[in-house]
Amino acid sequence: MKPDYPRRLLLALAVAGLSASAHDGEVHRDPADAAPAAVRDFTLQRPIWLADGSLRVSKALQVRMNIRSQPWSAAMQALASQRLAAEVQAQPDAALAVVAIERGRLEAPDGGWLLPGQQVRAGQLLAWLRPQLSQQERSDRRARLARLEAELAIVEVNVERQQLQSAVNVEAGGVASGNIWVEKYLAERDAMRGNRDLLAQSLDDRIALRAPHAGRVLDVAAAPGAVVEAGAAVLRLSDSDALQLLAVHQQAGLGARIATARLSDGSLLLPRGEEPLADGSGWRLRFDVPAGHARLIAGQVVRLDVAIRPPAGAVAIPAGACVGRGDAAEVWMQRGDERFEVRRLPSCQPARGTAAALALVDGDRLVTEGAALLSRYR
Repeated sequence: MKPDYPRRLLLALAVAGLSASAHDGEVHRDPADAAPAAVRDFTLQRPIWLADGSLRVSKALQVRMNIRSQPWSAAMQALASQRLAAEVQAQPDAALAVVAIERGRLEAPDGGWLLPGQQVRAGQLLAWLRPQLSQQERSDRRARLARLEAELAIVEVNVERQQLQSAVNVEAGGVASGNIWVEKYLAERDAMRGNRDLLAQSLDDRIALRAPHAGRVLDVAAAPGAVVEAGAAVLRLSDSDALQLLAVHQQAGLGARIATARLSDGSLLLPRGEEPLADGSGWRLRFDVPAGHARLIAGQVVRLDVAIRPPAGAVAIPAGACVGRGDAAEVWMQRGDERFEVRRLPSCQPARGTAAALALVDGDRLVTEGAALLSRYR
């Protein structure tokens, strides 16, 4: 076999060419790669404005600047969430006035005179009323009491007679059936006994004023020792089952944009309206609490989660996307892995998460963290 001289010659020439292109211990790269390496080192230090007006930020620099973005969707435009603090209060229209049933002098119960804010239970003694009667009034009441006693005695006899007649019919072999006369006389007897007891109490003793239901004392209109007329309010009680929530805020028009409001446990509230504060510092929202919400007590501060519609002409955006206010307002949009685009706006409300004149489509990414840092390179 003949030696393969042409192939050996070609191999030797290739080795010689490689040796001629490099010195001992030195590595050479393509000169075209030198410039991109310098550019890459520079872009790691600061963002670079591109010819199309966008800002290029390397991934490594994004990490250092803590830049985060979030995709926008039409669902954000439908409702935005917000949290409010509200105070539990009794509904004024559900308050009940405890009144004096006749003219008399008020006396405190054993536990002392009630004060606004105190909790009372159903049937609790609130005050004593000692009737203030003239001699003529006292004589008239004694006469009425005597007539009631006589009428009551007749009714008692009629009840006994009808009950005895029913018993005789049964013993004679009759069938036991309801006697309407017995029921009639029993009802009359019970009513007369109640009237007699009240009349006797007004002559010789104090009249007890008791709480008709459980609740909280809203205000006290009279003091112990005061003489009040019949029908005069002694105090007002709230209904423990009729509560409302009051939330104060400084956002004009917020009440008209609330879609739903819920407690932290998910209970749905009913918006009742909005009113300006007397000092002009904000507005007060009112919500009705579902009946029977046992965990709420008047005076308690609770958290509300409200779903809010964006204002007319505004776009709901994620929190943190707005930078600046007024004419200097803007948002940043991420258009690629390392490319960011700024949008200047006529108005932007960071606290409310809304922006005006901003056209978005599903999937657009808005910078929610680090946007203020990007604005420094404008």
